[in-house]
Amino acid sequence: MSNQLTINWQELYYHRRLIAREFGDIWDLPVRKRYHQIMGELGAKNISLLEIGAGDRALAERMRGYWNEFDYRSCDIDMTFDHDFTHFSMIVGHYDLICAFEVIEHLTLQEAAEMLIKLRVHLKPGGLLILTTPNTFYPPAYLRDATHVTPFCFDELAGLVNLAGYQVQFIYRLFHDSLLKKFVKRVLMYPLFRVLGIDYAKQILVVAKNPL
Repeated sequence: MSNQLTINWQELYYHRRLIAREFGDIWDLPVRKRYHQIMGELGAKNISLLEIGAGDRALAERMRGYWNEFDYRSCDIDMTFDHDFTHFSMIVGHYDLICAFEVIEHLTLQEAAEMLIKLRVHLKPGGLLILTTPNTFYPPAYLRDATHVTPFCFDELAGLVNLAGYQVQFIYRLFHDSLLKKFVKRVLMYPLFRVLGIDYAKQILVVAKNPL
């Protein structure tokens, strides 16, 4: 498998259209509360998990509530915490599940493609990749962070994932708030959101499989 993927705009557009045809528009994507709940459903006891952009490694403790026993490895360029790997080139081993939460938007389009290719090398056949990124239909989620580089619409991100050789399985919108705010945003304000072309969900989550 080549570690290089040169972006061909026609191919990317083609895969983006395939995603839009399969999953619909932003309003057709199902809404879930939290990414770790989705992970809990997809994973199982004794799996191997690699987290990219792991920060304080809090995910490991959170997922013990779902799986109890599993192998966790982390990768992050910030060495404030003790990580197993501090660069993609240092990653070794093969994993059942690789996740990168709020990472890919900090990369250029070419860098994102290269990351996806490199991660696939370390993902077991049939293993799952889980990504989150700010929802471009909820502008503050992307605009409030000056370190964000590339805004990924859900179909463009999933199209890029497909182009990198994965098979997209699910795309979700992530939204969790108080009951009152849920009612206001998901019921009262919904017609206005549709007219304005904006969304209340702050994040997009993509689940993709490494083909067997």
